[in-house]
Amino acid sequence: MASATTALSNLPQDVRILRLEALVEASETLNSASGLDEILHSILDLITAQLDCERATAFLRDERTGKLHARQMAGETQIEIVLEKGVGLAGYVAETGESLLINDVRADPRFDPSTDLRTGFVTKTMLCVPLRKLGCPVMGTLQAINARREGFSADDLAYLESFAAVAAVAVEREQLAQAALRAHLLSTELELARKIQQRLLPSSGSINLPQPFSAWGMSQACYDVGGDTYDVVMLPSGECAFWVADVSGKGIGAALLMTTLQTEMRALVRAERDLGRLAVELNKKVTEVAPLGTYATLFLGVLSSEFELLRYINAGHLPPIWMHKRLVEERRFEASGMPIGMLPGTEYEAGVARFVAGERLALFSDGVTDAENTAGRTFDFAGLEASLGGIEVRRACDIGQAFFADLDRFRIGAAAKDDTTFLVVGLD
Repeated sequence: MASATTALSNLPQDVRILRLEALVEASETLNSASGLDEILHSILDLITAQLDCERATAFLRDERTGKLHARQMAGETQIEIVLEKGVGLAGYVAETGESLLINDVRADPRFDPSTDLRTGFVTKTMLCVPLRKLGCPVMGTLQAINARREGFSADDLAYLESFAAVAAVAVEREQLAQAALRAHLLSTELELARKIQQRLLPSSGSINLPQPFSAWGMSQACYDVGGDTYDVVMLPSGECAFWVADVSGKGIGAALLMTTLQTEMRALVRAERDLGRLAVELNKKVTEVAPLGTYATLFLGVLSSEFELLRYINAGHLPPIWMHKRLVEERRFEASGMPIGMLPGTEYEAGVARFVAGERLALFSDGVTDAENTAGRTFDFAGLEASLGGIEVRRACDIGQAFFADLDRFRIGAAAKDDTTFLVVGLD
């Protein structure tokens, strides 16, 4: 209230006392009002009664467009009034923050007569003040129109300025309440989205597979939902298909594309044996829905226990790392093509590598190598290779748990900056 009474400090004492009493009444009325429309309606009723004028209007600035919107009016039928930035007296006050007292409105070149022409009303005198708290940005304007006596006075303007400061607190209070409600609703929606996304992924930990296959996986979203995905599925041929994909970006946008990618992968991997054609078809489907500049890296493997052979596609993904290697030959997972969704019409060439019993293959997203500790140092490939090289256990479930124990020791206390996914696949 102290900041709201600043404009009244220069008024004669008897006038100031009356105005202060009116402000107290206004504050009590506004504190008991609930809902933005009720608050604005109370504001305008108080203006017309305390300033003895024919009409009053409350304009609020729309955050998306910056335009002024007449949310409530008193003394006239509600009509839609939207003002561009700087248009009319209300627009001028909202742009400059300067209060206006005009007792001959039509002589003022800033006056916009379009609303009078629409309604037949004649605006003669006006007070227009910015709606804002002391030292804060303007959130709108308040207008008192057509004093019932000869005209408005400087005392009236001082009171309306003080009143606007009180009204701004009430308006902001309700806007913050609405923002809190929207945030709660968004949080609820995000929780639902998180649960839906979790159902698209295997349960964290060991994945139930027939012998001799084994697998363990985990994916941790940086935010409520994430853009990483992985899966391990058995094919009608008796082969085991597995993949890890990492959608560019994080949060809701990445999660939506991840959902598309996971759904399409589950269908395509069962329908198309040729991995090159599979990747082409997946790329086509993703580019149809993905915004420009959004893509996903992908490593897809199909493992045959009968032939101890791995067929794979590496679409711009970080190459997997062998564990417990039984072969001395070099087996690198060269890129088969561009990331999925990056470029329409991309061709992909499948690779082939031996994968013998007893070996394990570790797949991961860049949230693993880019993980930071509290000192700002990244885990990097050196940390990943050192961790995997030091793990002596051979079961996929033990490897996964041991690796995440290492990773968590490194990054403990540091906030995650990316989604983190790790999958280990073995042939027993």
